[in-house]
Amino acid sequence: MGRVSRGLPLVLTILIVLGTLAGLTAAALRWRIEARNRRVEIGLEWDEVNRLAQMNQISLDSTLEDFRANGATTLIVQEDTITGLEQIGALTSTRVALPKGGMRTDVVTDTMVTFQRIASNFAIRGIHVYKDLPDSTIAGKSGTRFLSPTSTADKEEGAHSFFLQVDYALLRSSGAGLNPEGLAAARRHHFAIAGRIGNFPGVTPYTAASVLNNLKKQGVSTVIFSGDDALGYRGLEKETAALFRDPSSRPRTALEEKVIPTGLTYGQVEFGKQHGDEEISAALHGDYVRVHSIQIAEMGQMKPEEVIDRFVKAVRERNIRFCYVRLITAAGPAPIQTNVKYVRDIALGMSQGSLLTGGGMNWGPAKRFAELPVGRPIFLLVALGIAGGIVWLIQVVAPAPERLQRLVLLVSILVCVGLATAAGEMGRKLVALLAGIVFPAIACLKTFPREGGASQARQGGEILRSLRALLLASAITAVGIIHVIGLLATRPFMMHANQFLGIKAQHAVPILLVALVAVVGGIGIPGETWKQFQARVVDRFRQAMEEPARFGWLLIGIVALLVLVFIVARTGNDSGVGVSGTELEGRSLLDRLLVVRPRTKEFLLGHPAFVLAVAWWWRGRRRLAIPAFVVGSIGQVSLLNTFCHIHTPLIISLWRDITGLVLGALIGIALFRILEIFLPPPYPLQDGGRVDQGNQARKRVPQRELSHETAGTVSAPNSLESGARDR
Repeated sequence: MGRVSRGLPLVLTILIVLGTLAGLTAAALRWRIEARNRRVEIGLEWDEVNRLAQMNQISLDSTLEDFRANGATTLIVQEDTITGLEQIGALTSTRVALPKGGMRTDVVTDTMVTFQRIASNFAIRGIHVYKDLPDSTIAGKSGTRFLSPTSTADKEEGAHSFFLQVDYALLRSSGAGLNPEGLAAARRHHFAIAGRIGNFPGVTPYTAASVLNNLKKQGVSTVIFSGDDALGYRGLEKETAALFRDPSSRPRTALEEKVIPTGLTYGQVEFGKQHGDEEISAALHGDYVRVHSIQIAEMGQMKPEEVIDRFVKAVRERNIRFCYVRLITAAGPAPIQTNVKYVRDIALGMSQGSLLTGGGMNWGPAKRFAELPVGRPIFLLVALGIAGGIVWLIQVVAPAPERLQRLVLLVSILVCVGLATAAGEMGRKLVALLAGIVFPAIACLKTFPREGGASQARQGGEILRSLRALLLASAITAVGIIHVIGLLATRPFMMHANQFLGIKAQHAVPILLVALVAVVGGIGIPGETWKQFQARVVDRFRQAMEEPARFGWLLIGIVALLVLVFIVARTGNDSGVGVSGTELEGRSLLDRLLVVRPRTKEFLLGHPAFVLAVAWWWRGRRRLAIPAFVVGSIGQVSLLNTFCHIHTPLIISLWRDITGLVLGALIGIALFRILEIFLPPPYPLQDGGRVDQGNQARKRVPQRELSHETAGTVSAPNSLESGARDR
């Protein structure tokens, strides 16, 4: 390599060590927060429980007690609408022709409770309610009049009625408050109450606060919005979010200082895709409870055991703390017992295991995750470590002059520190992306096969060397993982209010970098100068571009490119690329057999290919080793990518990576042993090493194509997959 003073490597080591220690500190704080929040709320819809009891002619109270004794903690009570009340006979409407033209609708309620409930909910939504007006006053006015069941018997004209200057057709979709029977049942059996309300026309900050405070008075603890729109959609999302802020937390914005929180918890539905939800979640910075629910249409296509498994995974692997459980409608001859067992199995599935395996949950009212006390000092140190990693990558690839390395280090420090400490979450995401690209690339290139190595190989040592290389690469990747954790260890990322930026680029760039290095002849050769390295790379790249196209290699290249595109396309939470039924069955089997299922591309592709590549290199099979090594880089990239999903608890990500490493190494060893039985023996080198047929053929290549000593460069191989040259 080029001449570099001892000072620069020492500086890089110090920077990376400091960044790693800071990242470990953030990881420890995150672990403590995750370990303290182990309680899960299991909610059932009041309407479904009530219908189940009535249709099976079983006491509602006994049904509720059975569910509560088997893990259910909450009743989810849906807000009624005027249309819904009309459908069940609670309202009767009549159209009345006015003397001077126009129409009015008279609506008679079934009980005084319904009458008062409707009047109250119209008032808190900002609709002016004219109470007890005489008939003579409203005789010529179009609108809607609501009448109590006793109004026709009252002697006083207009008593127990109210009038709205709004057409009845416009009122039918309006909310009429939570079902009073459901609220009473929840209180009677000591269930927590989750209220479901929808957005409404003309909502203002005042009326939004009025509606939510009314829910609070009725005993609601968590609010889950219904319909397509969250409350306040189209302009009032930040005001709505401020109403859900934890009252004990310090206001972060001027708006939050003006708004008095209601004390209610916002239930953010995972995969819900309601309009306005994303804006509310972002404004709350993760100060909410994540809810997992399965839509009714999807429930009809799933087996009970699949539903149970899905809820358990959501809790263990994605920090879900509220399970919105819908009951099984077609439940056989004993539907209540079947549904009670179904709820019990969900609760027991979450309670299995321990903190160290991601399980051991208990059930009860959910609580919000606390904010992590990670601040700018940690971000600054982590950014310094990533800046050092950038220069380390340059050193691994090429013998760049020390002056250039120092300049790159200075620029990297300024950029990384500036983004991490002064550009908010977006800046930290950009620096985390750099870490996600740099450290896996270093891991792969640091273990990249070097020319001359095979001449030192010994019989039977290939597997041991491949395992050592895999462990070294994984250790370097782990340093990158710690830096990513240090930058993103905050509640918004844990609650998926924000997420890692550029997940596909983090996958593709390191792999393409490794492939490019393979094309240009590998990393710097020991003793090679900067000018010699440049000349070798240019010459090798020119040779690669002038290489005649061969159908076999062209086909292999196209297939490899398609595989890379497919892997990148499947990356991310919403990849848009489906999973086959066979793969789903395989995943289900691994979930049952292992603590955590490893990622398929790691243990079936990346890690085995890495083991094969290094073993084949030391075996002398260069034509096979280099392509396998490029494929093997997928494993290191995926190792770091696992921890980019910050909403997945640390312990789950750790189990996933370790399990994938162990299985992948074992599969790689087995493949090497099996393939060596069928592959022809490698050709011997003159110095006792081994080389394949490609190396023998390459001995016939003219010396002028192999050496550029007259141009001031060291001798370079004609192709990267060639063997070590005779000394």
